[in-house]
Amino acid sequence: MKSLQFKLTEESLISIFDSLDHNMSIMDKELNILWANKAFAERLGMNPEDVKGKKCYSLWHKRSSPCEGCPCVKALQTGNTETAENISDEGRHYILTGFPLKENGEIKAVFEIGKEVTEKKIINEKFKEAIKLEGIYEVLNNLTHQFNNIFNGIYGFAQLLKERVTDKNYSPYIEKLIESVEKGVKLIQDLLALRKAPSMTKVFDLNFLVISTKDVLKNIAGEKINLKISLSKESPLIKGDPQQLREVLVELVQNAKNAIPDEGVISISTEKIKIDTEEKIVLTISDNGVGMDKETLEKCFEPLFTQDPRKFGMGLSIVKNIVQKHNGFIELKSSPHTGTTVKIFFPLATLQQEQDT
Repeated sequence: MKSLQFKLTEESLISIFDSLDHNMSIMDKELNILWANKAFAERLGMNPEDVKGKKCYSLWHKRSSPCEGCPCVKALQTGNTETAENISDEGRHYILTGFPLKENGEIKAVFEIGKEVTEKKIINEKFKEAIKLEGIYEVLNNLTHQFNNIFNGIYGFAQLLKERVTDKNYSPYIEKLIESVEKGVKLIQDLLALRKAPSMTKVFDLNFLVISTKDVLKNIAGEKINLKISLSKESPLIKGDPQQLREVLVELVQNAKNAIPDEGVISISTEKIKIDTEEKIVLTISDNGVGMDKETLEKCFEPLFTQDPRKFGMGLSIVKNIVQKHNGFIELKSSPHTGTTVKIFFPLATLQQEQDT
């Protein structure tokens, strides 16, 4: 049997690396990018040629110095392969590995591979969170039931005392008793009304969030719908919880998809604008679907309002709640047969805000 003869050329290697979904790059000792594969550049919304000569920490994190615990810095210092886990500003999880590249025994550069493990992390964390919340709400419901019975008994007897005790010296004590019971009932109501606030607040680039969610959004849209993405050339920095805003993006694209009976277009864009003297970041999701009439448009953000009997009608009300918690607001335009456009306005954030938190 003949042995297989094959010469692995630089062109072949580049072709292989470009076909892989992991971020790959080669950097010099100052972490200037000498080469990057297609996946690396696309996650930044750039072309491979455009990232050359730039600092990796500047591109990914808008930093002026290397990240703490960077495996590439360690690999350049130790001469060994180094690995670390990193979370990008928009909440994407990566396993980063730095390989020192040597020439005649001297370290000349570093080769980095970034493997994204976001979905696995989210699934694990959501599963743990769901178990915890299920337990917490079960305990709260049980406590609420028990305390309501206790408070109702105390409240009823306190009212009887108020009616039957004629000695006015006891009246202030009875009033205090009734007031305390009412406070206890209010406390239980507040516990049950707890809503999740932004839990992982940070300053991040909205473009990166859209890019990192692109594959999920394409899968939602399906093969018959053309998903168009147009990103701001200026870095649209906002402050908030990337995972919650990712859910907003997913929910709105799902709604847009549901509004398109067959083939159609969903457009997503980001831009930086000025309203009066205030700078805003705008996320726009539009479709050419069936649209909404005036009555539906007025009610679509109300909890439990839905025209689909299979759904609970909570999606848009949750979206609105999340946006408001991020100090943003929503504009929605739609009419029958002309599609729907949703614009979400966020305050422009700065890197200084990240340093101040």
